[in-house]
Amino acid sequence: MKPQVVAHELGKRLREDAIVSCDSGTIATWWARHIPVKAGQMHSLSGNLASMANGLPYVIAAQVAYPRRQCVGFVGDGGLSMLMADFVTAVKYKLPIKIVVVKNNTLGQIKWEQMVFLGNPECGVELQPIDFSAFAHACGGAGYGVEDPEDCGHVVEEFLNVPGPAVLEAVVDPLEPPLPAKITADQALKFAESLARGEPNRKKIALTALSEKVREMV
Repeated sequence: MKPQVVAHELGKRLREDAIVSCDSGTIATWWARHIPVKAGQMHSLSGNLASMANGLPYVIAAQVAYPRRQCVGFVGDGGLSMLMADFVTAVKYKLPIKIVVVKNNTLGQIKWEQMVFLGNPECGVELQPIDFSAFAHACGGAGYGVEDPEDCGHVVEEFLNVPGPAVLEAVVDPLEPPLPAKITADQALKFAESLARGEPNRKKIALTALSEKVREMV
């Protein structure tokens, strides 16, 4: 499943009073491009600080401050794994937060920066997979999982409406590039260099990036 799918399906179903807290990394790309901000909503992320792991504590704080509003975290697996024990705080205090974790088992922002800014193949960015749904159950909350884009919409719907705190693990394609709005010549050169220097899965990455640009032009 492409990460854009879960962002789109979530965005369609957010209430007008929703408070959305986004984490740092490639997750911010999918949030900014595919979750439209509606009048009455509040959205936040770490901004230029790019501090990982802000999503979960932000959404806990939002739910405490606004107990009647829908509070949703949209986070990556790298960020959530840093502070995920805080989810038990939501269970303890019965905070009905909803956490969507986009799981690609990769520190995505670092991976693509290594390629596009340095011209190097990815190095040291693979994460040990975590079953975030099982973790949510272990804490006493609700846990959901989705991998098939055809199922994503109704799973997100059920997840958002379950009582109490819940985590939705959305397994996505780790090779989906968060392409910038405008690609500079230097970025394109560095990207090509990283592929030529032995980037794993370089053929699929190149085809994915090409298909993305074709879709934008159509």
